[in-house]
Amino acid sequence: MKTLRLGLFIVVALLQLSVPASAIWNRHRTLTQGRIWKFRTAPVDPVDAFRGRYIALGFVADEVPRSEPLETTGKIYAVLKEGPDGFAEVETLSSTPVLGDNVIKVGTGYWDRNNNIQNIVFPFNRYWVTEKIAPEAERAYVANSRRQRQNAYLTVRVRDGDTAVEELYIDNQRLRDYLRAHAPR
Repeated sequence: MKTLRLGLFIVVALLQLSVPASAIWNRHRTLTQGRIWKFRTAPVDPVDAFRGRYIALGFVADEVPRSEPLETTGKIYAVLKEGPDGFAEVETLSSTPVLGDNVIKVGTGYWDRNNNIQNIVFPFNRYWVTEKIAPEAERAYVANSRRQRQNAYLTVRVRDGDTAVEELYIDNQRLRDYLRAHAPR
């Protein structure tokens, strides 16, 4: 009887460990094997006193021209293409599952009836930073993502619909390199 309980305990423990291990393995594969996409950021209101230390990101590609709103309440699939400037653009939206290294599961946002634009919500709209560099990172991002000066972008790896944020770039430099180069002396 004790061996049965021990065996059952081991099976349950292994099952419980397999769920986070699978998520970690999938994220690792996406980061190492996924295709890199660059998303040009757009200005957002960076103040949120309740959520901790991150940079709130907005994207130019989250506004998709369409002739009619996308009628769905669940996830939708954004099929990406690389624009002439090397940045990701949304080619089409689909309510049916699509696979590929150019497909991201996104949420639906609002429909802009006046301009025929479907707003979508990317799953990577926050870039987490340490408490120590958060104020400088936020100032640098805001200064470099204004309408007159949009030279911040995010690289994201995509593999079969799974996404993994790689790095935030400001003025073509990784965030930590930019902050180091522009630190007060």
